[in-house]
Amino acid sequence: MENPGYLPALATREEYVDLLEGHAAPLADGSAYFEPGRTLLKAYMLETARDGGTVRDLPEAFSEGVSLEGVDDSLFRVHDAKEHEGRIVGLLEIMEERHPVFYTTMQSTSSDRWVRNNVDKSPWLDRVWLSSHILSEIWDQVRTAHNPERYVRLGFEHEAKYEIPEGLPIEHDEDFDETEDETGSTIFARRRSKVNLTERIGELNKTLPGLLELYNPFHSLVQLQIPARGKGGFLLNCDGKSTNKSDSFIEYRYIINAIIKLYKRVTDSIEKLWFKSHPVGGGGFRLDGEPVCIKFEDPLSQQTFDRLVTYGLQHRSSLLRIGGYLHPRGPTKIHMSAIDRHLWQPFSMEVTNNHIVLLLPDGTCGNTIHRLVTNIQRYIAPKIKVWLGSEPYEEAVHVAGKEVGLFRVGTLSRQAV
Repeated sequence: MENPGYLPALATREEYVDLLEGHAAPLADGSAYFEPGRTLLKAYMLETARDGGTVRDLPEAFSEGVSLEGVDDSLFRVHDAKEHEGRIVGLLEIMEERHPVFYTTMQSTSSDRWVRNNVDKSPWLDRVWLSSHILSEIWDQVRTAHNPERYVRLGFEHEAKYEIPEGLPIEHDEDFDETEDETGSTIFARRRSKVNLTERIGELNKTLPGLLELYNPFHSLVQLQIPARGKGGFLLNCDGKSTNKSDSFIEYRYIINAIIKLYKRVTDSIEKLWFKSHPVGGGGFRLDGEPVCIKFEDPLSQQTFDRLVTYGLQHRSSLLRIGGYLHPRGPTKIHMSAIDRHLWQPFSMEVTNNHIVLLLPDGTCGNTIHRLVTNIQRYIAPKIKVWLGSEPYEEAVHVAGKEVGLFRVGTLSRQAV
């Protein structure tokens, strides 16, 4: 029978740390809990409201039947009465006020579905989106901090979700994969590139720059497995999911915590751009703030632009998680009174076949930009330039990375968790 991966009801954080380190855990009846065949530990990095307290104050954030039970002030057991008979499906740790992390040893198929049902359908929750720029910064720190003989895994993916061949009607299904013309003899397929490289750090230092110049989809880095101090490593995905493939939970948690600190610093840089109005007397006001600009290296075709507008900006299940009201300004230009479906925050946006410009009012969640950049590179244009006002997004990521220093690891101990 497949191990469902539920966790036991332990009394303290220390006991859970020991369990996740691979040690037997004491149970209330005096027996010990340890399942050597349990699945790998996964962690899902999440984002919640900026000024609405933490997830523990937002029971409506989760689906019906899900409840949180405190282990201490920042660690909670997660019970699911509706789908899992009240069993403990994982642990929720609030590392930063806005960033809970869900740990689980359930099978990936189960845990991915659980997160999708509880996060993607909730306006109070979103994923931490590790854009290609953020993963590239982590990779830069990996290659300078680790032995060049260590192996890493890099995953690149670009699927032209909104691109269709010239002449194919826009009315085709949003999940278009392939179709035939009237004679049934021509098959149209959507362009898709997916490459996984497992190679020594030293070899990638030599070859990766050339690959980036040779093929644009290599600018869409969506997965990175970084080496652990000992055996194995930690697999990071662009949607905030990570998997511990090492023998240390303590080091795994340290890396997750450092990534969230990096992410938070970049988010803070984005939120400094908010547009705010200030009265200046006589009924007038002054507007302060700066835009965010995302520029495509190559202009989108007319049909790709139309498809992006139809399905990417108007459809309820949009990958971009954005909706709102469109105001056409030309064949390849729209203005949009937009709504971010995370927290239902309004903002203004201009979309053309060359760029996307966003004006974020006071209070908008900076996570909107991380999500847009990640999904634009993955589904629309892999090679883009992004500016936070006058500062390049990649520079803000690099500065945050230097401040955090992912691999400034001293002695790791249970007491530090």
